[in-house]
Amino acid sequence: HRTNGFETDCLTDLLLDFLKARAGSPDAEDGPFFATLSAEPPHSPYVAPDPWMARHRPEDIRLPPNVPRIDRIERQARESLAGYYAMVENLDWNLGRLVAALKRNGAWDNTYVVFFSDHGDQHWSQGYTGKSQPWEESIRIPFIIGGGAVEAAARGSRTDAVLNTVDILPTTLGLCGVAPLARIPGFDYSGYATPAGRPDATEPDSALLQHLVHKRHGNTMNCTWRGVVTRDRWKYVCAEGAPLAMFDLNDDPFEQHNLVFKEAYRERRRALEQ
Repeated sequence: HRTNGFETDCLTDLLLDFLKARAGSPDAEDGPFFATLSAEPPHSPYVAPDPWMARHRPEDIRLPPNVPRIDRIERQARESLAGYYAMVENLDWNLGRLVAALKRNGAWDNTYVVFFSDHGDQHWSQGYTGKSQPWEESIRIPFIIGGGAVEAAARGSRTDAVLNTVDILPTTLGLCGVAPLARIPGFDYSGYATPAGRPDATEPDSALLQHLVHKRHGNTMNCTWRGVVTRDRWKYVCAEGAPLAMFDLNDDPFEQHNLVFKEAYRERRRALEQ
């Protein structure tokens, strides 16, 4: 099926068509449905439709403090972030269209809507671009469970759970009341959004990070790395055979104070390395 227009708009149109057809079907109430909208934006190249781009001008972008104050880097960061924010706003608008459709056809009250991404982008924070970097801009992604089913369960809060990509499958199975097979990796966090309540004491206290492909992009890291983020918001990253970075994200959310080689934090580094 070839679409004509901006990808996020067109894919949302297709999903809305599916919901409309289902609502008009005599078999619509015979069982549940599952649908996925997988849009590439926000993603490079950072260009959204004109109405969205017009609201996000490079000269108006406020840069985070971890973008190096070098003219050429600041200029590139503003340009990429302007398009990125326009794409994010467009995605949010399309999500609103989807929510409105679910409410119109009566499906909202017993539907879970799960919103997440697969990676972030540095946008010149720390002087780097792209994904696959160990800093927060690249690795920390949204994971939001919404919908009328969550509202009915009286859930609606943030959690400090260190959910990782391997946890998405068991969590979505848990939302549907399906027990995952024992061989499936990951943890079921669905208790945060269902009447079952908070998960038990076996919930992970850390999440593994790693990137084991040397991509050779000019403004990305030129080494493989592995790391861990803990529930109490510490991060440790090592390159092959050597420590690389350690941050206390509670005090230093923009990762500007690398503690990895400080004597005062030797024991913390040893524990995180283990």
